[in-house]
Amino acid sequence: MRRYSNAVVTLCTFFVLLLGVQVAHAQHSKTRADIEAANQELIAALARGDAAGVAAAYTLDAQMFPANSDVVSGQAAIEKLWQEWITAGFTNLTLEAVEVEGFGDTAHEVGKYAMPGKDGKMLDEGKYVVIWKRHQGKWKLHRDIWTTNMPAPAQ
Repeated sequence: MRRYSNAVVTLCTFFVLLLGVQVAHAQHSKTRADIEAANQELIAALARGDAAGVAAAYTLDAQMFPANSDVVSGQAAIEKLWQEWITAGFTNLTLEAVEVEGFGDTAHEVGKYAMPGKDGKMLDEGKYVVIWKRHQGKWKLHRDIWTTNMPAPAQ
């Protein structure tokens, strides 16, 4: 059996680790790009007033956790809620992904959102956390929670 020097073993170990880091970084970059693309599809559907298109961005058993409300479960209920918001004038949305991290077919996203009205007045802005699931090769929102930065209305 041939013996290798510690330097050769160390160098080989370093290159294997470096390759693993590069592969992980490439997968992370792709996950982030795919999730940002899915967000843009949701934003485009909202701008069209297409509640069904927005709901299609969610998994079939997705849940939304809106403030001052019960949990909204399933695509049909999510579509109904988005339709109510569209009817109320919420059709403009910007999302800024601050952190995206994938773990196989699951990922999480932390970000900031803004919903300006047609007149330029800010209707809502805040932060969000989404748990994503990859389904048939496409990332879908699975759990969606957000909180506003706007002051509570005076009572």
